[in-house]
Amino acid sequence: MTEPLYANIARDLQTAIRSGRHEPGSLLPGEIELAETHGVSRATVRAALSLLEREGLVERRRGAGTRVLEPRPAAGFGQSVLSIEELSHYARDTRRVVQNVRPVVMDRELAASLGIAAGSRWLRIQSLRIDPARPRRPICASEAYVAHELATIKRHLSDETTALCDLLARHNGVQLDVIEQEIQGAAVPEDLAGPLAASPGAPALRILRRYVDASGWVFLVSAGLHPADRFAYRMRLDRSGR
Repeated sequence: MTEPLYANIARDLQTAIRSGRHEPGSLLPGEIELAETHGVSRATVRAALSLLEREGLVERRRGAGTRVLEPRPAAGFGQSVLSIEELSHYARDTRRVVQNVRPVVMDRELAASLGIAAGSRWLRIQSLRIDPARPRRPICASEAYVAHELATIKRHLSDETTALCDLLARHNGVQLDVIEQEIQGAAVPEDLAGPLAASPGAPALRILRRYVDASGWVFLVSAGLHPADRFAYRMRLDRSGR
């Protein structure tokens, strides 16, 4: 669950670029200098620079170094997924604004859509996820279901920038082992159009996540609906063993 070294270095460089320490058109320090600065291998530095290149922040040319590019117009929030740790960074970079919290008993239709047992009891947390840079255009509307045994988590929801799985680890001692994730195309339903400041029927992305501990217990399930014009989901795929 530890963030890879190259991702950590990429995040530091990304912050430096966006803060203006490395201006558009300037060259980043070379691989050797970056490796010495961060105490890592050149291969790790190259992986970090490749990630920045895929994000559109830099351009790499053999023999010419790594040049910082002009920032692209921001169409929405971009989430880069490299590890479970990245989801925690996503939570820290945004705010969870809780709309409603109440206990529910799963009916068959909802249980089937979430992949959990019908008749089981959960705490439902309905919220909006807000990018502080664009507070009037929520990134997503979320319904999170916390296992009934962990319902005391509702006391800690005022912590808006900590992921629910991290809150559960901190206050209930539940340790996340695996996240099962499904991504589907969807449309903004009429009842969420207002809260999301979106048009009914507008294209959206539905992300379902099931959080599982080492014993196989699904203790948290979340379903987030992201309007397509304000969210991009990115991931890195490597060959096995790299």
